[in-house]
Amino acid sequence: MAHHPAIVTTPDGHLPVGKLLAEPLLRGTLVAGREGLERGVGWCLPLSETRRCAGDPERDLTGVAVHLPVTAVAAPEEAAAVVGDLARRDAAALLAWRPPGVDSDLDAAARAAEAAGIALLALPAEADYRTVSRLIGQKALAQSAHILEYGSRVHRTLAEVLARGPGVPAMARAVVGLSRCAVLICDADGERLAWEETPDAAPMDPDALLAALPDDLGPPRGSPGSGNAQATEARLRPGPDGPPVHVIVTPVLVGGQAFGRMVMVERACPPDPHDLAQHRVVAEHGATLIGSEILRQRSVRAAEERARGDFVEALVHGRFADSHELGARARHHGFDVDGHFAVHVVAAASLLPVGRDYLRRTVSATRTAQNLEPGGCALTAAISSTIVVIQQVPARRDPIGQRADAARFAERLHRALRPHLGDDLRVTHGRPGQGAAGVASGYHEARLTMGLAWHTAADPVCGYDDLRVFAALKDVARSAEAKSFARETLAPLRRANGGDLEKIVLAYIRTSGNLNAAARDLGLHRNTMLYKLDRASRALRMDIRSADAQFMFWLAHHIDKLTTVTGTLDDEMAPPAAAPG
Repeated sequence: MAHHPAIVTTPDGHLPVGKLLAEPLLRGTLVAGREGLERGVGWCLPLSETRRCAGDPERDLTGVAVHLPVTAVAAPEEAAAVVGDLARRDAAALLAWRPPGVDSDLDAAARAAEAAGIALLALPAEADYRTVSRLIGQKALAQSAHILEYGSRVHRTLAEVLARGPGVPAMARAVVGLSRCAVLICDADGERLAWEETPDAAPMDPDALLAALPDDLGPPRGSPGSGNAQATEARLRPGPDGPPVHVIVTPVLVGGQAFGRMVMVERACPPDPHDLAQHRVVAEHGATLIGSEILRQRSVRAAEERARGDFVEALVHGRFADSHELGARARHHGFDVDGHFAVHVVAAASLLPVGRDYLRRTVSATRTAQNLEPGGCALTAAISSTIVVIQQVPARRDPIGQRADAARFAERLHRALRPHLGDDLRVTHGRPGQGAAGVASGYHEARLTMGLAWHTAADPVCGYDDLRVFAALKDVARSAEAKSFARETLAPLRRANGGDLEKIVLAYIRTSGNLNAAARDLGLHRNTMLYKLDRASRALRMDIRSADAQFMFWLAHHIDKLTTVTGTLDDEMAPPAAAPG
C-alpha cells in the first residue's frame, strides 16, 4: 500500500504549528519561538475565552492556538505575564493580531515567547479571530479526515490477513509491507513472538533490540475505557557498538488487558516526519488486530491443552469405553497404542493452587516439559497439583535399558523445570510399560513413588526401582495381618514420650547401630541417646540393640508408611485397569 502524502501529525494526532505557516494568510508571520513549531494545534480560542477557565487546573490549552490582540502584550510586564501564563498551560501557539490602525511593538512578547519555547505569530489586520479559527478548524478537520481514510485502508489490509488466520508472524509481515519498517512483536512476559525485517535493510539482532527496550516503555495511554493504546516513540541503542535506532512502541491491548508490545524500527534515525506520522497510524491499527490474533491463538492453544489434558487423564486412569475410543483419540494426539512408555510425575510447592501466579507457573512448566523431547513428542498435562509427563521409550528386549532411558529423561526433566518450580521440585517415574495399560500402571507406580519420596529421605529424582524395598512389601502391606503387626509394634513407642522415641530408634537403625553417629544426627548427648534407647527397649519389651528387634521395627515402620501412602493414593485414584478390549 502506498503511503498517504497528506498525513503529518504530532504524536497526539494534531497538526504541527509549522504546517500552518504554509498557508497564504499566515505565511511569513513567525516572530519568535521557532522551537515551538513542532507543537500540535487542533483548535483556536480568543484570549478572553482562555481567561474564563484560568483557575481550572484540568482545563489546559493543549492543542489550542490562542488568538489575542497585540495591545494585550504591548507592555513588557504584561507581555511576560500573558505569555508565561499561556506557556504554563501548554498553549500550542500565540497568534498576535494587529487590528486596523494599531501598530504596537511585539519585542517584549517575542522575548518572552522565545524564552518559553512557544511560537509567536504576528497576524495582519485581515487575519481576525473568525478568519483564523475557520482556517485552523478546516485544516484540522481535513487532517483528521485524511487520517481516518488512511487508517481505514490500513485496517482493511490487516483485517484481511487476520481473517485468513495465519498467525502472528504473518501479521508482522503485513505490518512490514505497509510501513517498510522492521517489526518485533513480544508477549506480556517479554518473549519474542515474531520478528520480520525489510528485505533491503541491514540485518539487526532482535534479541538485542528486545533487551534494549525499557520495561516501562509504551504504557497504555488510550481514552478511559476504550481499551486502545497510543504509540510511544523512543531512541534506543541495540548493543553497545550498534548505531541508535528510532522505534515506535505500541502496547497490544485487548479489552484493556496488556497482551504484549509491537515495536516498529524506523529505517532512518531521525525518521522523516511524513513517514513517522503514517507509521503511527499503522502501529495503532496493527497493534489492535495483532491483539485479536494473539487472543485467538491463545484460545486455540487453551482448547488443545484442555483436549490433551483430558486425553492424558483418561489414559493414566484407563477411562476408555473400548479400544475404538482409545484408538480414535490416540490418533488425534499422536499416541502409539503399541509403543512403550514411561510415566513421570512432577511435584513442587509452587504447583499448589495458592497465590495468583500458580496457574501461570503450571502452564509454563507444562509447556517446558512438552518441548523437552525433540519435536515435542512427550504428552503432558496438569493433573491435581502435579504435572504428568508420558515419555515414549525405545522398544527394547531388556527392561533395564528402558528403565535407564526413563531415569535419564527424569534427570533432564528436573534440570529443565527447576528454574520454573524451585528447589523443592521432585520428579518420580514408574517402570516403562507397553500401550495404554502400561501407561496406567506406570502412573500408579510413579504416584506411589512420589508419596513415598515425601515420607522418606529419597533423592529429588527417583524411580519405582529406587524404592524397591517398598515395592517388594506392597502386596504384603495390604494384608490385615501386616497392618496389625505394624500397628502393634509401633503403638508402644508412639504412646511413650509423644512419639519422640520412634524418631530416635529410626535414626539409630539408619546409622547401622552407631550410637555416636545417631546422637550427632539428632543433636543429642551420647548419654541422652543411651537413656532414650533404654526407654524404647522397655516399651517394645525387647532389646533394640539386637538385630532381630531392629529388623522387626524397620519392617513395621516400612509397612506403616506404605499403608499410609497407598491408602491416600487409593482415595484419589483407582488401581490401574486392564486395557480395553
